[in-house]
Amino acid sequence: MIKILLVDDDFLVRTFLSRLTNWNAHGYSVVGAAQDGEQALEMTQEYQPDIIITDISMPVMDGITLIRRLKKESNPAKIVVLSCHDDFEYVREAMKLGADEYVLKNLLTEQSMLKLLGELEKDVVQPLGQYDPEQERAEIVQQLKGERQPDEQSAFRIRAVLAVRVKDYDKRVTILPMEQQERFRASFLQVCQDSARHNNLIRSVHVRRELYAVVFDFRKGESRAERQEALSQAAATLAHNTDRYLAAEVRIGVSDTPDFGMQPSACWESALDALEATFYEPQAICYAWQCRPSHNVIPEEARAFCENIAAYMERRDGNAIRASYAQALEAFASQHTQSHLVREWMMQAQRSAGLSAQEAPQHFSELEGREQEFLAFCEELLPDLSQYSEPVAQTIRFIQKNYGENISLNDASEAVHLNAAYLSFVFHKETEITFSEYLTACRINRAKELLLQTDEKVKEIGRQAGYRDNRHFCKMFKRVTGMTPQEYRKLNV
Repeated sequence: MIKILLVDDDFLVRTFLSRLTNWNAHGYSVVGAAQDGEQALEMTQEYQPDIIITDISMPVMDGITLIRRLKKESNPAKIVVLSCHDDFEYVREAMKLGADEYVLKNLLTEQSMLKLLGELEKDVVQPLGQYDPEQERAEIVQQLKGERQPDEQSAFRIRAVLAVRVKDYDKRVTILPMEQQERFRASFLQVCQDSARHNNLIRSVHVRRELYAVVFDFRKGESRAERQEALSQAAATLAHNTDRYLAAEVRIGVSDTPDFGMQPSACWESALDALEATFYEPQAICYAWQCRPSHNVIPEEARAFCENIAAYMERRDGNAIRASYAQALEAFASQHTQSHLVREWMMQAQRSAGLSAQEAPQHFSELEGREQEFLAFCEELLPDLSQYSEPVAQTIRFIQKNYGENISLNDASEAVHLNAAYLSFVFHKETEITFSEYLTACRINRAKELLLQTDEKVKEIGRQAGYRDNRHFCKMFKRVTGMTPQEYRKLNV
């Protein structure tokens, strides 16, 4: 492949260029993106690009100085100058120094760039044994997995790793056409590469699906505290830029750097352990030197919930469901059980309860309130009113008749002529669910019927089910069913 190096101090321009086309499909490989001329010189020595696309006006070292240095060193790379209308004098100077082409930024398109590069490509001479980015990526992944030992003679050694997971990857990326997926990955890797602004000792690779790795080398003069600070800053920058420029939310696990003898695979495991911790923590970034280790065994309390949930539901034992579910969550939190096991547990619990599998939780907090789906024992909750006292039976009939309205416990207490606090107590004692839980079950069951039987908009369905606030309706629907109203309709229609 023809190797291309991008040089521009503007992050948005670098991102735009990296996403301009599917470079690999056209026989090109973007080997790096420098932020100024000085960094470009270092990358040129390391990657030996065939074509350099560079801005003119940059801090530290501008494009003119970069071209002058490249020509002084007899570098054979072809040079394309990016310019604005008011850069004419600079462009003329660049062409005198030996730049091959120039293009105005505001006129740059995929077609014009590919045509320009096609002309330059004819004069590119590629020596044997050149840098191969795909080979380097494969070697890095093999080192992280422990399938390959690091090259002792290599100028780059993996000393630390950021494990980066793209949240909601299936909804965010896999739904895109293949070419757009490739562009997203290229842009994401560029953002990862830019996370350590002044550190060239960094590589970013796509490991699998939603998982990326950003690997760092460090020089032996840097202390452990300095390395940790550099990694912390890089992680914070990465999380900010992926959200700002790609609208992608990430979770990041940062490996420790205890010494320079730590193997790449150990760094990767350390980063993955820290990434696991983000499942429980409110922040998006966790550091291996701060977080607790994760356990790879499902707690007994959680296993007991799966084993007993069917029996609890059969006998409509709401108290047992709530207590057992709470114990399971408490055990998960105290043991920091690995997230994939928590997701497997939830799916198994749903199967044991005879419920359709819902969306797996992306964060531990999403499990709060999910016991509601196990309390909705059937489509007609609490059907046999003869087993309840007259005030409770009247309350059930009141809810069944009026759940589509904006009713409350106080409204029900007035209807049955009882104190609200006392009604709440006897209702829960006799039915083993609360007034609010039963009201919610009636409303959500009605919403599910309307979603499947009508083409009404979600907002209107929520209104008919008793929710005046659409956001609150969607939140409650997902809490009970594990999916949004749109997802429920799409899955079941």
